[in-house]
Amino acid sequence: MTLILNEDDVESLLDIDTCLAVLEPTFVDLGRGEAVSRPRTHTYTYLRDATYYNFKSMDGAVPRYGVHALRLSSEVVQDTEVLGSRREEKLALAQDGRFVGLVMLFDLETTEPLAIIHDSGLQRLRVGATSALAAKYLSRDDSRRVGLFGTGWQAGPQLEALVRVRDIEEIVVFSLNPDRRRKFVATMASRLDAKVIAAEAPRDVVDGADIVVCATNSLHPVFDGSWLVAGQHVNSLQSGELDDATHQRADVIAVRAREASRSYYQAAAPQRSGLSQRWQEHSERWNDKVVTLGGVMVGTEQGRARDDQITLFGGSGTGPSSGLGRC
Repeated sequence: MTLILNEDDVESLLDIDTCLAVLEPTFVDLGRGEAVSRPRTHTYTYLRDATYYNFKSMDGAVPRYGVHALRLSSEVVQDTEVLGSRREEKLALAQDGRFVGLVMLFDLETTEPLAIIHDSGLQRLRVGATSALAAKYLSRDDSRRVGLFGTGWQAGPQLEALVRVRDIEEIVVFSLNPDRRRKFVATMASRLDAKVIAAEAPRDVVDGADIVVCATNSLHPVFDGSWLVAGQHVNSLQSGELDDATHQRADVIAVRAREASRSYYQAAAPQRSGLSQRWQEHSERWNDKVVTLGGVMVGTEQGRARDDQITLFGGSGTGPSSGLGRC
């Protein structure tokens, strides 16, 4: 029988600790060549005024768990400006203001569908846990202070997972909306055994941080890479929030996979603000220092070699990084 799990089911069954426990061996398997993943693809259909329908899919298998997973999203995205910041907004247009994303699991032995899972909550935990694993293997062991950009949907799990892999004592948070920033800080301070404070300016996030976390949908850099100092580690969810200086100064750029994601557009439609071209340029310019997270975990690729290095875990568009279908 195929299980159908909604968001409430996911919330009751999955927590960040379980997610970390499952993902770490999965990345190890990928690093050893024992798991397989098809890169993410985006198919954009132009609708109107910088607004696009996007169908996104990726898939992969982890024999350790006996499953093949297909993840897909049906969404409308809009390039817009909020509080002076250019960003990509996903519009909640499905019934009751929902987003549409599913994970389908198949049994490797019987080929049968095991589950169809709503992916919103699952995705938040998976992204947070992946970033935390990157920090575990790339940041300095004595990292105690975190600087966070972003207070949206993805931000909370970034911190909840990080405090499980490092002894974090202080977290400094900045986002463009001061009211949202204050509410986020109050919420996270009640959940975490660490001091959580609001920053008044972006530089306050970077200065003194051991780990800088970017969890935004910004299409332009959220901080100046020249602010980074020796020994820092940066986690980023997507390349739009990072500048060239950050990539240039990083001694190591770790990604989830070497294969690049791909985007498809109608031939007669406008493409999205040169993003695809920028991502391709990143893939070509930084490839000599790109390593995979799984490779670092199993020791076939070099991660942080010295405490004075700057390391970066990059999201979509950083080097060849793309989404993984099996986690």
